Amino acid sequence: MLVNALKFIVQSVLIGSFIYLVSLMILDPSKEIVSVWIASLLIGLATCAHLTKMPPPLAGLIQLIVGTVAFTIVAVMNGWISATLTDILLYAASIIVIILIVQSVFIIMAIRDSKEINKKLNDK
Repeated sequence: MLVNALKFIVQSVLIGSFIYLVSLMILDPSKEIVSVWIASLLIGLATCAHLTKMPPPLAGLIQLIVGTVAFTIVAVMNGWISATLTDILLYAASIIVIILIVQSVFIIMAIRDSKEINKKLNDK
């Protein structure tokens, strides 16, 4: 129940945030919003690597590299960080950590779901 509630909350926040950003773009177009959407689009495309026959660790690595590069470029373009090597490396490292945390959560959820499915199958 709690897991489903969290899923619904996250989905609602994401949908609401997207609608709010679309409204902002209509009222006052922003290159920051567009650049984040483009970076997110690239990460979404990189995620398609998981749908191929390539080994999952390689697909994950591709997703990690694309995400890190895309959001680091966006950060420099939008002036969120300076274009110094130190700032770029620190920002890229923080993006890597965030992506690894998100991927770890998905892996843990998949393992949990697999165990639950196997338990149900074994109970029959």
